[in-house]
Amino acid sequence: MMTLTFSDSGVSFLLDQTVAGFYRHTDAFKPHIHPLRTPLGHCVTACSPHDHKHHKGLMYALRPEDVNFWEEFATVPAEVAGSQRHLDFREVVSRGEQVSFTELLRWEALDGTLQSFDETRTISCRHDPAARAFVWTWTTKLTALRDLHLIQSQWSSLLPDGKKVNYHGLGLRFRRDFGGLTRNNELRTDDVVFKDRFPQQMGSRPKSVTFIGSLDETWPVERAGVSFHQTQENALYVQDDVFPFMSLGPTNDAPLILAKGNAIEESYTVTVFDV
Repeated sequence: MMTLTFSDSGVSFLLDQTVAGFYRHTDAFKPHIHPLRTPLGHCVTACSPHDHKHHKGLMYALRPEDVNFWEEFATVPAEVAGSQRHLDFREVVSRGEQVSFTELLRWEALDGTLQSFDETRTISCRHDPAARAFVWTWTTKLTALRDLHLIQSQWSSLLPDGKKVNYHGLGLRFRRDFGGLTRNNELRTDDVVFKDRFPQQMGSRPKSVTFIGSLDETWPVERAGVSFHQTQENALYVQDDVFPFMSLGPTNDAPLILAKGNAIEESYTVTVFDV
């Protein structure tokens, strides 16, 4: 039986007394899930690591040209830092085989100006014992409050053909020991399996992508993984060399123009499992 427990700092998703994940809606910049755990209790996420303070577990953010909702600080003179401000929880299912809430958010500059999006975000979680997994859904509808030009980061990866692959959207910063220097990582895109070093999959458009890594301080070595399944056709950003990270998002492949009143609708299933 799953339950939700609300506190001043966030929402705990629980299987009996086991924490499947903690959703921190009070973050000053972007609500996120950390820790994100497997049914055996292994945390697969990192939050605000020393190399990228704005990497926060499982998170979602985009970047208009004048408000930076991803890096959480201005990276060029023409922009300011943005905040996804929590407004309310609705439609809460706090107990059952699947628990969930719907959250209303306002995306705006930190000073309350440059309002960019009204968001309706729904997050749910259920336990799948046969798959040794917690199965999450993350859906969002982002309605533009003004004409927006959604850009790609200046730090996007450049492919050999000159194409840029951006990393905004639904992103997951993995725990440090999933990094490529530890080896024994595995990436699955749809039905194709890759071992260690994943640059050849950068920019692909999988329906499903799975990242599996090994867990330090376990012997025999235990492994865990996370799968993203998308209903869109967003491009994949993935790496395990400098740090382990993957994302799918509407601007990963190209910038996007969104007129006032138009909406982006995204739906993902995120499966966190023990191998």
